[in-house]
Amino acid sequence: MADTTVGITRGLGWLLFLAGVLALGGLAIYALVLDDEAPLYIKLGVGALYGGLALLLLSVLRQQLIARKTDKYKDIQR
Repeated sequence: MADTTVGITRGLGWLLFLAGVLALGGLAIYALVLDDEAPLYIKLGVGALYGGLALLLLSVLRQQLIARKTDKYKDIQR
């Protein structure tokens, strides 16, 4: 289905979802860094988890942007 409303709402939905995840994740990391009672291995583990997720997200985003430029079927309509 090539409906523009579907594309816009799907994109807006993903944008809002990612903004919420990033906001809550950032707040959690901020609270964890300021917590003096949290052990260092917990702080490093949570930091590694969020860092790994961020790298994976950036990797997929970069791959999609590169594929969009070189996609020979992007102008084909069904």
